[in-house]
Amino acid sequence: MNKSRRPRRNASKPRQVEFETFYNDHYRAISRYVARRVPSNSFDSVVAATFVVAWRKFTTVPNPSLAWLYRIASFEVAREWRLLGRHPKTAELNDLDLIDTAPLEEVIDVAKAFSQLSHDDAELLRLVFWENLSRSEIAEVLGLSVNAVNVRYHRALERMSGALNRMDSVARTDQSTNPYPKEKP
Repeated sequence: MNKSRRPRRNASKPRQVEFETFYNDHYRAISRYVARRVPSNSFDSVVAATFVVAWRKFTTVPNPSLAWLYRIASFEVAREWRLLGRHPKTAELNDLDLIDTAPLEEVIDVAKAFSQLSHDDAELLRLVFWENLSRSEIAEVLGLSVNAVNVRYHRALERMSGALNRMDSVARTDQSTNPYPKEKP
């Protein structure tokens, strides 16, 4: 008995097209996210690893989103730092929008204050201010409840404010004890 077989449809083709659209929609955001967190020589491998994991899990996730992709990227960033065997000592604020819109002194002050924060506080503030994520998206990225994100956000802001105030206090003390004040133009 000779049964004719129907040709197999390529079930992965619609999946591939859907993923390509997802990739194109979110590549820039993930690139910025990764660039702010790893050394430049690690950038390409971390971005690529993020999208490889996303491709593998794409059909198993009910609603793949940018927040889901950020969570994958956060794991890949952490993995990269483990491979490098060290953690960042300074906060790199290589956000062109910030640098273009704020005086350099303020950007430097923010970078110094950022470097005084814990990794968790700094990451939460980056997700709010650099990635512009909502509290529910941040909760998804960090694997927390929205309430926990809100509490941590307010505490991180207090610590950031305290760091900036300490720096301002030190700067005023330095100016008052400087025997050579700046000349007025």
